[in-house]
Amino acid sequence: MTSRFRGFLFWKILLGFWLVFIAITQLMWLGFSLYGNHREPPENLAVRRIVNLQMTSAVSVLQNGGPEALNDMMVDWPDSDRRFFSVEQVPNLPVTPPREALSREMAARVFPQEVTEWVTGADGRHYRLRYDVAGLRQDSTMRRHPRSILNMPEPLFIAGGICGLLFSLILAWNLTRPMRQLREGFARVSTGDLSVRLYPEMRRRHDELSEVASDFDAMVERLSVLVRAREELLHDVSHELRSPLARLQLATGLARQTPDSVGSSLDRIDEEARRLDKMIGELLSLSRAEQQKIQDEHYFDLLGLLEATIDDARYEAQIPGVDIVLNADRQQDYTVKGDANLVRSAVENVVRNALRFSMQGQLITITLRQESGWLTVTVRDQGPGVEADKLSSIFDPFVRVSSPLSGKGYGLGLSIVRKVVLAHRGEVRAVNAREGGLEIILRLPHWVN
Repeated sequence: MTSRFRGFLFWKILLGFWLVFIAITQLMWLGFSLYGNHREPPENLAVRRIVNLQMTSAVSVLQNGGPEALNDMMVDWPDSDRRFFSVEQVPNLPVTPPREALSREMAARVFPQEVTEWVTGADGRHYRLRYDVAGLRQDSTMRRHPRSILNMPEPLFIAGGICGLLFSLILAWNLTRPMRQLREGFARVSTGDLSVRLYPEMRRRHDELSEVASDFDAMVERLSVLVRAREELLHDVSHELRSPLARLQLATGLARQTPDSVGSSLDRIDEEARRLDKMIGELLSLSRAEQQKIQDEHYFDLLGLLEATIDDARYEAQIPGVDIVLNADRQQDYTVKGDANLVRSAVENVVRNALRFSMQGQLITITLRQESGWLTVTVRDQGPGVEADKLSSIFDPFVRVSSPLSGKGYGLGLSIVRKVVLAHRGEVRAVNAREGGLEIILRLPHWVN
């Protein structure tokens, strides 16, 4: 448990929020202090009212009832008030009583050290009433302002400090825990463990960190798919290369054993070498489609590219007797941003795939149209189509559908198509046409100036 709190970020958040809490309390105190300078403090108001009320009451009672009545009245005063009030008999009254001057000082909120009243009592004697204002204010201040820390009462500071520290602790733990989980997840991925998932543990947060966990899981899932695809590709490549290599070895063995068959053995060797060259070429095209960086600043006309590709395909289609038709509105704009060579390679693979499954007299229809920010190329043949459960796998490497001409390919053409289209941020899918045959749909983003 203690290892979880060793991170520097945890302590930064914890102490940072706690210090901010302390700073806010000091700023509030400073604001109230500055605001309070424009108003009379409550304790001054209380002292002024106590002094005026008790002094006025004492003068009136002494004048009307004498010292005995004053003593009876003072019995009901609090001990703290009696301590600061005193009555003293004097032989004569002063010439000028200071009552008016005292009122002006009190009104101006200037507190003297003491307040004195000269009174002639009901018994005809003269008295001096004295109130120790300084003592009363000091006692009131001590009672109203207990010992403080950072301008706050000590109990309030302790309670607020503990609450602020607890809040900072919870907040720091809540923020650093998912980061620690992310770090552990990345560490496991770096060691090759692609089974780690974070979103199931963090989905209850419902915040940005849970979205990061979801993106992390999507990244790991994608890495797992790529690694698995690489492993399957290597397995398929090794399997596909084994057959022509075995035939090459057989041809060389026959040539050594029977000199009369050297010519036919050399022909076989040439044929297998051509097959190996074709397979390696398709593998290189697949690798370039996966890894080559698309030149985003290159623009080309998709309609012109289709026309050039179809012209080449029509030359090849003369042998099987297949007709190829292009349908497009030539008044529209078909600009695409990307690599024209890669897109042309993808279109050629789709058209050649349609030729492989077409018989004499059949038609291949290629349609180009605009669809809400997309350029859609549809290639439809009239062949036998593909079984519904295999439609989703025909774009995987080395997946071949049986046809009269299936021996001429290695199942890499449509894989190249998918890689090229995805590299251009497009979409590709295959469906069986209602009238029969296979329909492959390519969608590329339409670039609009």
